[in-house]
Amino acid sequence: MVDVQTTSEGDPSASPQLKQRFKTQSKSESNSDEHLPLAQIRLKSHEWFGEFITKHEIPRKAFHSSIGFITLYLYTTGMDYRNVKWPLIVAFAILLPLDLIRLRWNAINKLYCRCVGALMRKSEIHTYNGVLWYLLGLIFAFSFFPKDVALISLFLLSWCDTAASTFGCKFGHLTPKLARNKSLAGSIAAFVVGFLVCLLFYGVFVPHYAYVNSPGELSWSAETSRLSLTQFSLLGGVVAALSEGIDLFNWDDNFTIPVLSAIFMNAVIRFAKAT
Repeated sequence: MVDVQTTSEGDPSASPQLKQRFKTQSKSESNSDEHLPLAQIRLKSHEWFGEFITKHEIPRKAFHSSIGFITLYLYTTGMDYRNVKWPLIVAFAILLPLDLIRLRWNAINKLYCRCVGALMRKSEIHTYNGVLWYLLGLIFAFSFFPKDVALISLFLLSWCDTAASTFGCKFGHLTPKLARNKSLAGSIAAFVVGFLVCLLFYGVFVPHYAYVNSPGELSWSAETSRLSLTQFSLLGGVVAALSEGIDLFNWDDNFTIPVLSAIFMNAVIRFAKAT
């Protein structure tokens, strides 16, 4: 007769090897998100990068910021800014149907999230990707505003938004909250970066690469404005802080920042125009 021990529930106790097998199998099943609801998907790329990098969205912010540097390089090559909107429109026309498809079919959405999850927030798993709003905002700026205004709006989106998010997350609890997910710390960071963007773009890049601009293509210059470069850059910082801090109908700030900054910068330039 085989001596079988029982647990308090009356079930046979397994051998240590069998227990370990069941434990490993259970852990493997719990780590699998294949059959989990969409909202519970764990983005594998977030696990690869580790908690610190994931918490601070470093891959997403690096990609976000790189757009500004790429655009600045293209500016120095003399690329016609009027042609910038066309690849943006094409990208939007491709990504919008893709988002519609993935939001309709969970299997495709899971595959999509695993491929580009490093650049996504978890909130974007079951809603439209922020890239769509990013593209829409830039399409608006490059379609309706002068060259320098469109470029500044892109730089503010690329760098001020990243700075505001980084400093807001780090120090926002120490300062007053201005709006939904907006803090004074983030707005101060946006102001500083916006000031530096205007100061360096108009003070360094525009004169150094003057040959890439056609006559009258830039809407602001020290010769045609009542404001000095420093004064204008300070207002540029204010524009950056306002554009980043305003919560407009809960719209995505990837859309509102370039739209508002383009409108505000254009208004500042017109107001400061020498008569």
